[in-house]
Amino acid sequence: MASEHEYDDEDYSLPPETQRPFTSGIRRKPVPFVRSSNLDTTTTRSTSSGRNVADAYLSIVMKTAPNTSPNTPTCPSPPTRAIQSAPASAEATPPPNPEVPELCTVCKLPLGTNPETPHEASLAHQVCLEHSHPPSHLDRTRTGFRYLANQGWNPDERLGLGASGREGIREPIKASMKFDTAALGTGLDKDGDPLPKKLPPPKVQKLNAKQVRKKFEEDRNRAERMRKVFNQDERILKYLGEDA
Repeated sequence: MASEHEYDDEDYSLPPETQRPFTSGIRRKPVPFVRSSNLDTTTTRSTSSGRNVADAYLSIVMKTAPNTSPNTPTCPSPPTRAIQSAPASAEATPPPNPEVPELCTVCKLPLGTNPETPHEASLAHQVCLEHSHPPSHLDRTRTGFRYLANQGWNPDERLGLGASGREGIREPIKASMKFDTAALGTGLDKDGDPLPKKLPPPKVQKLNAKQVRKKFEEDRNRAERMRKVFNQDERILKYLGEDA
């Protein structure tokens, strides 16, 4: 019977219904309630007064014992020491204000003091200036230009077409490169005469098999004759007895 109640430590476990909760063994002390009327201050008051500290400081610095004890109601007057005070004029005068640099009226930037590089030559100043633009590249002799000019349009003002405040495109016609001759002219030359009609290209004639062989033989014989003309030597032909 004893062996039945012996359990191994690794296999021993309690059933879930007999296990205690996790916080069952923790004891919590109740927090006592303190009323505001029974509040007692626990601040400790210093036993030494400021008079004792002053006497100890004077005895260390001046190397003289104080005239009175700490319990005496009166404190000895401290020794007079000459203190050099600064003149009143130095304390009254405020520090000088930094000089405000002069600003440019065009670019609103401070003017430089370097004579080698003047402020007018700087990039920021040049950008803020009003630059003059070149005149328009449009041909003044064109009919469309004269018509628009009569209506009050000026291309040199760099404004688009339309009423003031509602300008459209700046140039009336956008030029584009044309690489062919399609739709150019009406078939007349400068004098008004009609241009001659272009002849159609000749048709390519196709050869049959017999004509192709004949042409191939002619080309081969011609090439052989050309090689003989350029490569043969008259002295060798005369020595061999061949006809020139």
